[in-house]
Amino acid sequence: MDIFERLTGALVPVLILAGSLAILLALLRGLPNIFGPPSPVAKPFMTRREHAVLAALEQILPMYRIHAQVAMGALLKAPAHPGRRASPADRNAFSQKIVDFVIEDPTTGKVVALVEVDDHSHNRARDRVRDAMTSAAGYRTFRVPASARPTLTGVLGVVGRLRDEAAQAVIGG
Repeated sequence: MDIFERLTGALVPVLILAGSLAILLALLRGLPNIFGPPSPVAKPFMTRREHAVLAALEQILPMYRIHAQVAMGALLKAPAHPGRRASPADRNAFSQKIVDFVIEDPTTGKVVALVEVDDHSHNRARDRVRDAMTSAAGYRTFRVPASARPTLTGVLGVVGRLRDEAAQAVIGG
């Protein structure tokens, strides 16, 4: 065996190993943080439509406190079933869903109503299920339909009843 054959015989495995390492490093560099969860990225808190509805709600309902983007898990709890232990699935049915706005009476802390801002992404069947769930817990939901403009007049047409009820409570006393 001459020197050339011995060098190439020893170099081939080294070159294969080096090439494999280079490919592996290139693949790893392209993956975001493979040794843990991905780093979160900021997103807008509300859409422009939601911001416009919030501004209108604040003008129409100054007697109430308005909370934006509230998890249903803060509003609902899983029902107790006698003889059955609660399971995470009971809570998972609603806990990750978000309510656009919660209208609260600041003097009592009672939730007066929920307001949902519908847009093209809303699904009527799913919305009915959500509304039935919150209604069963005793909450009223007002929906600003996708067809309504998010203006003072448009939002007043949806939630004006809340303002009227608050005025009646002050008068009736």
